[in-house]
Amino acid sequence: MTGTTFIITFTTRPEAASDFRAMLERVKHDLPTVAGCRGVSIFRANDDPAVFTLIEQWDSEQAHQAHIANLTASGGWDAIAACLRELPAGRYACQL
Repeated sequence: MTGTTFIITFTTRPEAASDFRAMLERVKHDLPTVAGCRGVSIFRANDDPAVFTLIEQWDSEQAHQAHIANLTASGGWDAIAACLRELPAGRYACQL
């Protein structure tokens, strides 16, 4: 099984970038313990400290979607959304 990659970019409100970065430190530790998650890499844009990109490795799209459903149901997504300037841009990708 090759798994799947999900790439998502978040743009925070400038005043929330520090809080969001703190959340991402927890994500770096906690996300790989979620069922189906193989790992996550987190990046911040060099030219804009309010832009963050996550590259997540999952067993399947279904495993990732189950995680998102749990994150939404638990209220965790609300904490993320409160920091954002706009909706995140995310998509599944395959390596060439």
